[in-house]
Amino acid sequence: MKKLLEDFKYLLHVITHPFDGFYEVRFRGKKNVYLGAIILILYGLLAIIKYQYTGFIMNNNPMFRMNSITTFLFGIFPFILFCISNWSVTAIFEGSGKFSDIFTVVTYALFPKLVLDAVIVILSNVVTKEEATILTAISAFGAVYFAFLVFAGLCVAHEYTAATNIVMIIATFVAAIIIIFLAILYITLIQKVVSFAVTFGSEFMKRW
Repeated sequence: MKKLLEDFKYLLHVITHPFDGFYEVRFRGKKNVYLGAIILILYGLLAIIKYQYTGFIMNNNPMFRMNSITTFLFGIFPFILFCISNWSVTAIFEGSGKFSDIFTVVTYALFPKLVLDAVIVILSNVVTKEEATILTAISAFGAVYFAFLVFAGLCVAHEYTAATNIVMIIATFVAAIIIIFLAILYITLIQKVVSFAVTFGSEFMKRW
């Protein structure tokens, strides 16, 4: 617990000094995967809170369709997919970062967005329609700063130049699309196999 608190304090340094901070994380033993996992889980829980408790001015979600498990999974899925995709691409193109390094970069970078999104949920219940644009701007800033931190962290983790890192990030999104396509194809195939097995078993039992 003491180490977790120390690493959390260092996280605050990382998000304000990303290049220096991520260098320490990558090469000086400041990495804490458990802290990253906690941040990711908290973001998934925040996705549930956002869906239900964001003020009505900024909330168009149909409450009767809410599924907490689905909302949680969709909240964290993009970040896990990005980690897997980036690792698969950089493993081919000689990136020096491990999967744990990529995961740490993404989750540490997510912390400011987590805080800002939580603030937005609270303020969305007290602002007027005209003031809601301020919260939209804060949300946009959080997304941009998250992207910047991820970019800086990946540059350090993989020891890439900025240009190479841009190419690898583009390749990461392409890899993510391929992974999603293969996953859908695999799930569809499994569903057909299961459906065939159930139908075959049902017919066999009737004829037996």
